[in-house]
Amino acid sequence: MNIAFLTSRYPSANNPYNHMFVHMRCAEMIRQGYRLKVYVPSNCNDKCNYEGVEVIKMPSKQINKELHNFDILYLHLLNIYPFTKENGWPIYKHILKHNLSFAMYIHGNDVQKYGARMYEFRFTLTELLKWFKRDTITIPRIKRFVLKTKQRKNVAFIFPSKWMKSETERNFKFNINQNYYIIPNGIETKFFQYNDIIRFKTKIISIRSLSKKVYDIEKSIKVMTCLPEEFTLDIYGEGIFKNDYLKLIEQKNLGHRVRIIPKFVQKDKMKELFSKYGFYISTTKMDSQGINMMEAMAAGLIVVTTDNSSKREFITDCENGILGISSTSIAGQIVEVANNPSLFRKIAQKGRNSVEMIDTTITVSEELKVLKGVSSKNG
Repeated sequence: MNIAFLTSRYPSANNPYNHMFVHMRCAEMIRQGYRLKVYVPSNCNDKCNYEGVEVIKMPSKQINKELHNFDILYLHLLNIYPFTKENGWPIYKHILKHNLSFAMYIHGNDVQKYGARMYEFRFTLTELLKWFKRDTITIPRIKRFVLKTKQRKNVAFIFPSKWMKSETERNFKFNINQNYYIIPNGIETKFFQYNDIIRFKTKIISIRSLSKKVYDIEKSIKVMTCLPEEFTLDIYGEGIFKNDYLKLIEQKNLGHRVRIIPKFVQKDKMKELFSKYGFYISTTKMDSQGINMMEAMAAGLIVVTTDNSSKREFITDCENGILGISSTSIAGQIVEVANNPSLFRKIAQKGRNSVEMIDTTITVSEELKVLKGVSSKNG
């Protein structure tokens, strides 16, 4: 089976964060013996090899000429950028016209209208244009693509969670009752060594972008106002809201307990960082899964997250993590677990066990079964 990945971004030496979840799949499929190439719509023509994966950048219309050479196309956040050579829409149209076999891994950015995240809105012309583009161009076109293909036999839609499927159906206003699969993003659990870190039970870490309000950093800070003085929080991340969060920390008189460390954390550094903390806090307004928190679980940290969107599909409260609604209830649960070593270790171990069930080797094998099932040439 010869696979073409179609995505709008891909990691590089200068930007290792660009759709790393796509690269993780590509690397694992190659390890399992499959042939593949990655295509990224671009204004220029370029080829490179990133950690063993062949990545080809070229305008969308040139990419279309190569798609017939593959048994299956795998779409991952192929974005729509009107009036540019980076626009993914010509590829969607080509797939429709020629009835090409494909699987589409659906992310929130593919299906959610702007109104789903109004808390991100800023009163600027740029933001108004984003709103217009998303609700009048991007979402209607992807909706049309899914509606026209959802009953074809050579098509599959994959969601990271049941919640993401429901969110897709709510936004599109139609159901997807066949050709769909729920497969979470895989976690490289073998990369993260499980540690008994109860000695760091009062140290909390969060690794988040500070440019998106969806991560609800405010709530993480408010949780700290409800925790005893011995608890500390280190927030690793950069973004446009950093100064807002620093002001909030100062207003809450938390400067001696809450730090913002303004840098992105490379994956190889995460392993070392995780060994120095007891809890990972991942408050959020919505999330289709939560990869970073699951990586923390793999390292033995107790994950603390907000009880909304998809979280109950991955976290059972006081079993493999902590789920809460209010800042006070979340803080109370953290204190209870920190003061009970046997409970701490039990939750940490169950967290690791639950993440091992969605190890990359397992989830990618499941994805490959789906791709084989709809490919133009099985096997």
